[in-house]
Amino acid sequence: MRNLFLIFIFLPIIEIYFFVKIGTEIGAISTIIFTLITAMLGIFTIKYQGISSFIQAKQSIFSNEEPAIEILSNFALFICGLLLLIPGFFTDFFGILLILPIVRKTLVKYLIKKAGSNFKNSQKSRHKDYIDVDSDN
Repeated sequence: MRNLFLIFIFLPIIEIYFFVKIGTEIGAISTIIFTLITAMLGIFTIKYQGISSFIQAKQSIFSNEEPAIEILSNFALFICGLLLLIPGFFTDFFGILLILPIVRKTLVKYLIKKAGSNFKNSQKSRHKDYIDVDSDN
């Protein structure tokens, strides 16, 4: 919750900083055009990748493959579209990174590996030996 609060405070500050810095270099009109282009790219990504994600997940289920990687990759594309839709150069940078398949697949594999290790650690902590003391005696 605290991290989310920090994001809402610092993300606009970072975006304004980059708007000012880049806007002074490339000009106000170019900055506005770039922002509109990335917003349209974000809408396009959300619209078309959302539709294709269901088709790809369905195909991976019918071909007896594990659909988790495909579903998470398509979710990452949805996040990519949202990042591109938010006006600003900082979020656009991360959105453009997520469009690249190699970055997206690497991120998804890392997240699956991280979730698997967290799951194993939680299972180990549940199976610890302990002594149950009944305080009703």
